[in-house]
Parts: sequence; structure tokens; C-alpha cells
Amino acid sequence: METRTRKSNFLWVLLSLFVIATMMISCVRQPATETAAPPAAGPTEAVEPTEPEAQPTEAEVTDDEDFSPDIPDPEEPVTISFASWVHSGNENDIWEILAARFHEIHPNITITFQDVPFEEMHDKLLTQIASNNPPDTAYVDSPIVGEFSQRNALVALDDYVSKSTVVDITDYVPAFLTAAQNEGQLFGLPIDGESTGLFYRMDRFEEAGLDPNHPPETWAEFEDYAAKLTDTANNKYGFIAFAPEAAYYFYPWLWQAGGDVLNPDDPNDVIFDNPAGQRAADFYVKLAQYAPADFLNSNSWDGRVAFANGDVAMYVAGAWFAGTLLSEFPDATGLWNTAPLPTDERCATTIASDHLVVFSATKNPEAAYKWIEFVSAPENMAIINLGTPEYPATLLPPRVSLLEDPTLFENREFLQGFADNMQCAIVSEVVQPKFYLVEETLTEYLGRAFYGEFPDGATAVREAAVVAEEALKE
Repeated sequence: METRTRKSNFLWVLLSLFVIATMMISCVRQPATETAAPPAAGPTEAVEPTEPEAQPTEAEVTDDEDFSPDIPDPEEPVTISFASWVHSGNENDIWEILAARFHEIHPNITITFQDVPFEEMHDKLLTQIASNNPPDTAYVDSPIVGEFSQRNALVALDDYVSKSTVVDITDYVPAFLTAAQNEGQLFGLPIDGESTGLFYRMDRFEEAGLDPNHPPETWAEFEDYAAKLTDTANNKYGFIAFAPEAAYYFYPWLWQAGGDVLNPDDPNDVIFDNPAGQRAADFYVKLAQYAPADFLNSNSWDGRVAFANGDVAMYVAGAWFAGTLLSEFPDATGLWNTAPLPTDERCATTIASDHLVVFSATKNPEAAYKWIEFVSAPENMAIINLGTPEYPATLLPPRVSLLEDPTLFENREFLQGFADNMQCAIVSEVVQPKFYLVEETLTEYLGRAFYGEFPDGATAVREAAVVAEEALKE
């Protein structure tokens, strides 16, 4: 991690304030800054009072805090709207603190927040784009970047980034950067990320006679463990599945089997029903027999309780789950561990990330870029993604220089696997604006297979592929 300069001192002071604030979305401990104590006066020495030298306050603006001086600030005051689901409105909210500092650096630019629930963000933005009234900037889930850039709704950021002193494209994890690009242009700045891995209960492993230091490494081993960890008479289960999220958690198994969702040479050709996809679907759907039926219609957030109390022994989730366990279920600390997902033909996992974008309808693209650039500076990205042991959340900064900091995983060694897993991350480069229709169909049919509406997973994906291709033709 780069050496801190005066431009970051203010923000690290804010981090100490944040300890008493509401929990921020993601945090891993940062090393404390050591300050040398002044030499003490000798026992017989008289200390002459002196006039203290004028020192810059932490809030003073320094020359290097304008991260793109070649992009001029507006001459007249402008307001930049920022849509997200991460802003709480609390005065100690990290986004409020960052905005306040940004206003000091750029007094002619005012940031206003548009708070939108995550599940409503896509449709709301789509409606605003259609009416030519989107926000100036937004914090969005990565699939939105590809879809909206295809609609010419986003500003290409390449020229702005070329003038930046803090946004270094070569420093981003390639998988996250791929999700921000379309046809060779950059339309988003990755701001946070995670990969998907395996959480498992060491106590349940021991009860079932399994080695807690040897998590399952293959599909066969995973199913064997799931069966041994399932005791339906006592409501104990080896796995947990969620019908409303069936497609997302199916992707790693599909990719590991050598399959894919869409044909790289034809974005209208659905291929998750090829032989590899059918085999993966059979395996995935079969795992539902080791999962509690009461949670099938739930989701990975609500289902966290079943793992925390030990009713479920193995849980596939992103790195966010570790922070949730540490903060919400401290009594379970020491009883669980993490591991990479078991593999088949190859290692593969999903990654999830969020991006900062500027909408092409904005009247002030330079000012809008200044805001997302400021948030993307390494010291600010660290504050957003990293934090304190008192408020443990566990998303990962999508910049290599931050991930390679040797102190990043101190006392959080379980996160190392998620960072390492990024080398197995699969990011499709197929551009399909209607991909969400494909995913909706796959989710529906796999979910129905969980409930036994199809004889097996292979049948479910074959029928889903037909419906999905029809949806793409409409």
C-alpha cells in the first residue's frame, strides 16, 4: 500500500470517528499510525513558553488533493446527484464524511444523494434513462455497467482517467476491470469486490467424524460430506440452497464442469444446457436433498441464521458473509472456517463487484467524474472497503496494490482464500443486454427443480434454455 501523505491524513482521522458510527459496508483492519511522543523536559529544566508554529489543520486543502488538475472545476456552483444503496444519511456515514471533504476540495461542486434499495436500482435507473432524467453518477452492481453502456447511457471514462493522478487502470484486478469495460472502453470504476467460497462449521465436521482441517476439494467429496452432515431427524443439514438465487450459485458448478451460459460467438445462443451444463445441473439440484426445505424459498441473507446456529454445516457465499458472521453472530466465532470451492474440470468461482459510473445525460460530466475519482483514490477506497475489528465486514478492494498489503489479512486469515480465489474468477465477455432475462429463466427452472417439478437438473436446464432463447428473440 502506498505511503500516506498529507492528502490522506484527514481521512484516516475520519476512520477513528467511524468506529462509533453505523457499520460500514465493508472493513478489514488497517495498521495504526504511530506518532512519536515529544521529548520530555529534564527534571530541573525550565521550559520556556514558545509561540507554537502555525500548523495546517487536517481539513486544510492541499495542492495534491485535486486528483485531476488538468480537468478544471466548474466556474459556477453545480450539483451532482449520486444514486446508491450504501448511503445511510447518518451524519457519521462514511459517504457523508467523504462528501464533506470533497466539498472542501471542490467548493463549486455539491454532492446530493439519491438513496435507492439495491433490488430497485436497476429498474429505477432504467426508467430514469428512458425519461432522460438519470442521476449524474451512481454506485451500481457490475452487470449494470455492461447493459447501460450498450444503451449509450454511460460516459466513457478513458480520457478522464488518463488525466488522473490516482486512478491507475493497471492496478485493478483484471476480472473486475473486465466487468467495467465494453468494446475496449472503460465505463465504470470498480470500487469494491468479492469472490465466492465455502464456509463450513468445524464443530459439525467433528461431530460427523470429518476432519475440520480438510474441507471438501472435489464434487464427489462435497456430496459425501453433505450426506454425512445431514441428519433430518434432528434438523441438521449439510448444505443450504435458495431457489430465488438458484442461477447465481449454480454458475461456479457450471463453469467448473467446463460449461457456460452464452455462446461466446453468438450472444443469442444459450448453452447452459450442453452436456457439461446438464451434468453440473444434475449435481447442483441433487444437493437440495441435503438442504433444509424451510429455507428453499429464502435467500442467502436470511439463510445466514441457519449456518450461524449450526443447523447448516456448509454454506456457499461471498466474502461478505464472514463480516456478517463476525458482527452479528460473535458466539459462532471460532466454530467456522473458509475454503475455496471444491473443483471439477477446473477451478472456477463467481466474483461480484460494484462500480462507479457517470451517466451520459449529465450536464456536468467533468464535475461528476471528479466525484467518482475522489472516491476511487486508494486511501478512500481503503476506508470504504477496509476498517476496524470493532466493525468487521469483509469485502475486498479491487486494486492489486491494496490486496498485496501484507497487513491486510492480519487476524482475518480466512479472507486470504477469497483473494487467492480471484485467479479462478470467471467473467463473461459476451455482451447481451437482455442477459437478465436468461438469468431469470435459469433461476426459475432450477428453483422448480429444487422442489421436484423436474425429474433432474438436466431436464430443468434443457427446458430453461428453450424459454431463454425465445425471450432473447422478443
